[in-house]
Amino acid sequence: MTAARPLVDEASVLPSFVIIGAAKAGTTALYWYLADHPQVFMSPVKETNYFAYGLDDEGNPLYGDPDLHRFPVQTPAAYEELFSGAGDALAVGEASPIYLECPQSAARIWEALPEARIICGLREPVDRAYSDYLMYLRARGRRLDPARDLTASSDWARPDSHWMQISRYHEALSRYFDRFPREQIHVFLFEDFRSDALGCVRDIYRSVGVYPGFVPDLETPHNIGGMPANRTLEKVFTSRSVRKAIEPLIPRRAADMARRLRTKNLKKAPPLPEDLKAELGRHFRDDIGKTSELIGMNLERWLSPA
Repeated sequence: MTAARPLVDEASVLPSFVIIGAAKAGTTALYWYLADHPQVFMSPVKETNYFAYGLDDEGNPLYGDPDLHRFPVQTPAAYEELFSGAGDALAVGEASPIYLECPQSAARIWEALPEARIICGLREPVDRAYSDYLMYLRARGRRLDPARDLTASSDWARPDSHWMQISRYHEALSRYFDRFPREQIHVFLFEDFRSDALGCVRDIYRSVGVYPGFVPDLETPHNIGGMPANRTLEKVFTSRSVRKAIEPLIPRRAADMARRLRTKNLKKAPPLPEDLKAELGRHFRDDIGKTSELIGMNLERWLSPA
């Protein structure tokens, strides 16, 4: 069995903090707000997925669905190279939402980076699962079909679906609390992040040890949800090959303009019917209670009526 594990080299710069997710809970925006800070260096590859990569004895991935996951960084040398430009940054980090769901990631991060701070955003479980499914449809150029997708029997809404399973946070987070001291783990709620982005990001600046008074660019949209009005245009905006080819060549201001243009192409997806959201929410009641106790935060606002 092979597993991702950085080399221990005194000359190497490795992350002092890792954003582990959850997916669709603000990790993309947080990545950019941290990258804006002059005292922070973020991996130039967002979602390295390094600590989730590994192969069994037959060469099969230990974790991940080829239809959902990519592993752009697979070797210790490639991982270390990502941070070679950190210079004198006070905080160095990366963001890979797969780390929360992957069973092996917590142990691997702890083995390689035992002093690292762990940053995790959580979102109301049903909303997170639905938003994640919408992203899945967008990435495949498929339209949302209310008759198919807004029912309890749809693929994403089944209790055992990938999207619903990832919204069960207790077991996944416990793997980190079992290894890292509580004071090294910073959990925030997406709902607070959305209503007070500056307040939340300043708390995270403090957590990673940089000047908390800095104000990042809060105007440029990042990874906004919804469904594309023009699917061809969305395919261009989200193409991995196109991004890889042009991102090193264009200035940050032009990249921000492209994000704004993409946002204009996205139209708001239909909201979940209240009765459907309440029905799906009941699957999470026990997990919400356990998660609340684990992280020491009141999550009653997530609870649907019994």
